[in-house]
Amino acid sequence: MKVSVIGAGSFGTSIAQVISTKCSKVNLFARNKDVINCINKNRINKNYFPSVVLNKNIDCFDLFSDQSTLLDSEFIVFALPSGVTREVAGVLKTNIKDVPILSTSKGIEFPSLLTMSEVIKEVTGNSRVYSFSGPTFSDEIINGAFTSATIGIDNKKDSITLKEILNLPNLIFDYTNDVSGVELCGVLKNIYSIAAGIFDSFSNSNNEHHAFLNLCYKEMNSILNEYTEDKELILRFCAFGDFSLTTNSDKSRNRTLGLMIGKGMLNLNEFNPSIIFEGLKSINAIQKKCENKNIKVPIVRFVKESLDDIEGVKLNLSKLLKEY
Repeated sequence: MKVSVIGAGSFGTSIAQVISTKCSKVNLFARNKDVINCINKNRINKNYFPSVVLNKNIDCFDLFSDQSTLLDSEFIVFALPSGVTREVAGVLKTNIKDVPILSTSKGIEFPSLLTMSEVIKEVTGNSRVYSFSGPTFSDEIINGAFTSATIGIDNKKDSITLKEILNLPNLIFDYTNDVSGVELCGVLKNIYSIAAGIFDSFSNSNNEHHAFLNLCYKEMNSILNEYTEDKELILRFCAFGDFSLTTNSDKSRNRTLGLMIGKGMLNLNEFNPSIIFEGLKSINAIQKKCENKNIKVPIVRFVKESLDDIEGVKLNLSKLLKEY
C-alpha cells in the first residue's frame, strides 16, 4: 500500500513515520529543499525531529516540482497549516482529484466559512475528502505514545482502506460520518485553549481553572449542537480528548499564546498567527457562524477582544466572568 503525506512539518513527519510501518511506501512532500535533502540522505527531519531516524520506506519529494508519485497513491494525507491549504490544493489539483484525501488541517476560511476539507473539495473537484482530529501531539506520536483521534469519513469503501492503513499499535480511533463536525471541533478547541491560557495567566487556582474549562466546554457544546450532524460528537476524541489536551498542557501552542497575551508578553503587530498558531484566523469565522444561528458565545467574543486589545485583557476577563 502506498500513501502520500503532503507537508513535512511536525505532524506530517510523525504521521508518515507511524504509517510507514504498515505501508510499503510513504511519499512525503515538502517545500524546503534542505529538509528534502536531509530526509533522503540522512533519514532525519532536522527541523523537527533531529534525533528520530525515519524509516527507509519514506522518501521526500519537492511539493511543487515532483508530483508524479501522487497518482499511484492509495490515500493522501494533507498535513498542512490551514493558511496554505487552498494554495497547495490548487498546485496539486491535477494529480489529486481522483485519490481519497485525509485532511489534518485545523481552520475555517473567512469570509467563506469553509472547513479545510471543503476548501480542498472546492479547489480540486475531489469529493472524497475526509477529516482527522484528536489529542495528538506530534512529538508523542512519533515516539510511540498511546494516541487517539477521530476520523470523519462518509465513504464506506474508503473507510475500509483507511482503517487498514491506520491499524497500528498504540493508535486508537473512533469514526463518524460527520466530516465537517470533526473539523469544527479542531477549530473550537484551539480558541478555547487560548481562552484558558489567558484565564490561567491571572489565576493559580485549580478550582477556578476547571470551573472556567467547564464554561468553555458548555459553550463549545452549544455550537456543536447547532452545526453537527453527529450528536455524540462531543463525546469523541476530537471533542473532549482534544479539548482537554490543548487547554491543560503547556505544550499546546494556543494555550501558550493565551498565557503570553494575559501576561502582556506578546506584540501582535510583530506576530504572524497564521504561520505559528493554528486557528487564530478562524475566530472571525466562528463568530460569524454563531451570529448566523444566534448562539451566545461570550468566551469566543472574549478571545477576539483580547487579540484586538491586549491592554484591556484583565478588564475584559472581569466583564466576562460577571456574565455567569
